[in-house]
Amino acid sequence: MDSPYRITLFKFDLERGKVNTKHLFVGKKSITAVFVFFFSIFGIQSSYADYYPSGIQQNVSEQTLLNNGWALFYEQTYRTPIGSNATSLIPSGQYVILTGKAVGSSTLPVLAAAPTSQVFTNTVVNTPQLLNGAYWYNTPSKSIGFSPTNTINQNYADAQDTSDPLRLSWHLAGDFGGWRLGEINEFNPGSGVDLNFSSAYLKQVWTWNGVSNANVRRTSNLSFAQSLYSSDTLSDSDGQLRSTVDRIMNKYGSLIK
Repeated sequence: MDSPYRITLFKFDLERGKVNTKHLFVGKKSITAVFVFFFSIFGIQSSYADYYPSGIQQNVSEQTLLNNGWALFYEQTYRTPIGSNATSLIPSGQYVILTGKAVGSSTLPVLAAAPTSQVFTNTVVNTPQLLNGAYWYNTPSKSIGFSPTNTINQNYADAQDTSDPLRLSWHLAGDFGGWRLGEINEFNPGSGVDLNFSSAYLKQVWTWNGVSNANVRRTSNLSFAQSLYSSDTLSDSDGQLRSTVDRIMNKYGSLIK
């Protein structure tokens, strides 16, 4: 049988200027129940919730990147030429995201992340490299971007499957801007937008240095019931844990406000 532990509950009475205390003697399982209860109410202190997605993502909020340590490094209209190589796009951060959006919007229709040094490694025409779940290419005098498959058509920018929403491609061809943001491109009849000359859309490069040292409070997404019954490490086969929590709440719930 568990050796009993004493839990002291405090209630501050500001009007009378005193502190009321009550004691509860419980076993080890009761202690576990108390921790589960408080974690489910107040959340668990955890490390920074960094965002490094694998594969191509759609419709991501800019705030998601900002909240998770990413910084905007480069932003220009789609009509703005990059030049014949991607040197101006290279940030100092360890990881990079290429993406874009409509001017005035905070939603990024398509993005992908990968290590900076690998993204900006030169590739042979139509020969992308698989990085973090996406196929990346960086071919001077042609284009830079990513694709969901290793099949691309670098007729300068990637013109493969112009209705595919998971492709991003920017010209690296002298004075040309453009070229595509997912399915938004001049060759897609459903789009009808020529990004080569568009000031209505922006190209963006974001950067991140890896796991942040900053700590923030994260509220648990689990309800008490989920914490109690869905945990991989919490067992209550005899029902005593739930019974103990119910007893604590019935007798001392008024002290928890």
